[in-house]
Amino acid sequence: MHDLDAYQQMEKIKALHWIRGSAIFLKASLKSEDPSVVEEAKQAYKDLVDRFYSETSDYMPLSQYKAAKRNFEFFLRLLDLALAYFADGMEAEGPVQ
Repeated sequence: MHDLDAYQQMEKIKALHWIRGSAIFLKASLKSEDPSVVEEAKQAYKDLVDRFYSETSDYMPLSQYKAAKRNFEFFLRLLDLALAYFADGMEAEGPVQ
């Protein structure tokens, strides 16, 4: 499936969960009435997408990264797919020894 050992997969999953949680937290700020809050949230969102891409660039095309920068729901879907991908790898290898 991929060339990560169980520890690396677990760390990848933890990082992806952190990114997803942070994105969900930002969702309300992206819809704020305060323009300065929205601008800060947009920058934080771009930073999250960049971090996501740095974690998954070996597994996803650049076109998906670019689409994720423009579409919040697409970004969440990519995160869910990445989490499922790495979790499936953990299940295939069995428990960490």
